[in-house]
Amino acid sequence: MAVDRVEGDVLELSEARRRCMERAQPGNPVLRPLDEAAGSYLARAVVLPEDVPPFHRAVMDGYAVRSGDVANASPERPAVLTVIGEVPAGQWLEETLRPGTAVRTMTGAPLTQGADAVVRLEDVRYPAGSQGRPGERIEISVSVKPWEAVQRQGEDLARGSAPLGTGTAVGPSEAALLAAAGAWEVEVYPKPVVAVLSTGDELLDGPGQLKPGQIRNSNGSMLRSMLRLEGWEVRNGGRCPDSVEAVAEAVERAFAGADAVVTTGAVSVGDFDVVPAAMERLGMEILFRRVAIRPGRPVAVGVWGRRMWFALPGNPASAFVTAHLFLLPALRKMAGAAKWDPFQCEALLAGRPPERPAPLTRFWRGRVRIEGGRVTVDAAREQSSSALSSFLGANALAEIPPGENPQPGDPVKVWWLGSAGLL
Repeated sequence: MAVDRVEGDVLELSEARRRCMERAQPGNPVLRPLDEAAGSYLARAVVLPEDVPPFHRAVMDGYAVRSGDVANASPERPAVLTVIGEVPAGQWLEETLRPGTAVRTMTGAPLTQGADAVVRLEDVRYPAGSQGRPGERIEISVSVKPWEAVQRQGEDLARGSAPLGTGTAVGPSEAALLAAAGAWEVEVYPKPVVAVLSTGDELLDGPGQLKPGQIRNSNGSMLRSMLRLEGWEVRNGGRCPDSVEAVAEAVERAFAGADAVVTTGAVSVGDFDVVPAAMERLGMEILFRRVAIRPGRPVAVGVWGRRMWFALPGNPASAFVTAHLFLLPALRKMAGAAKWDPFQCEALLAGRPPERPAPLTRFWRGRVRIEGGRVTVDAAREQSSSALSSFLGANALAEIPPGENPQPGDPVKVWWLGSAGLL
């Protein structure tokens, strides 16, 4: 089997990614209502305008008391207190708790002024004729410490604090926090709009009978699905014929309403690989045209102002891998994310394909599992660049450095894919 050589104009992966990510920049921040900010990234840290909670609140049903009044309480010698009021959640008692008194208080209700603890209902007894209501007496058989069963004002989140920094994604947890603190508008970066085009006279979009030599456009569907799952606005640019003029015109039209354009195919060095010439025709700055990886060596990225053209290879596995290495991280950075790379860790190789070492960085598609407290990755599957089956069910890429030949049981670096990849 012949071993690939790495030509002089082929960039190492780290340098190619550095150039790409350096040029991926977010747009101008916009102010959005909180309910419309989901999936966007904060353009500045949010300083909370209110304490959370905004008052001392009970965390269980019981009676608000002065802890000193029950300091010596026991089942044999209970503390006897007079109930002066009742406070459900959402209401407020104007009275101040005096020595020897208590207020029946429900979970989430404000702590009456003068109280510093809550005794749970299970630790309260009622003398004959009492139901523990205002004007009646109760017996408390346990002592409580100051602030027991109480969440103090600002204890969770203090007014003036900034728990969410620039580049934080607004998800369900963040939305809950911001709403609780009264931050109903947030400054976020706009989400990038991405146009997906496929090049190739051999491609058939949609249904219909294949003609001799035709294949269906699987890359377009794969990429649009990948991008939509990330939350980006996606536009379908359809298919372009294999001509420099047609590709350049289609990309220029797409840039009229998109921040990034993704094409697949026609990016290598063959007679009909027209993408690099189309980039030059548009006057784009080409960051690189080939990268020392397998699959996906013929991948190019061009820059046009703030807009970016990601020209991915036409082979399905090559497009899949390069999308995760270049396209998705760059789009996250264009959206303002503070963290754009997938989560990476070491895993033990559980299975591998029958390949020889190569002078390229290889990315085996595989499935990561956590077994017995250890992370393992099984890459024992077809790994050719044209095999759709190579990434079916894959949730990770195992990175194999140039010249290395790891065996089952050896540690390898893995890049997690999908939602787990953004840990």
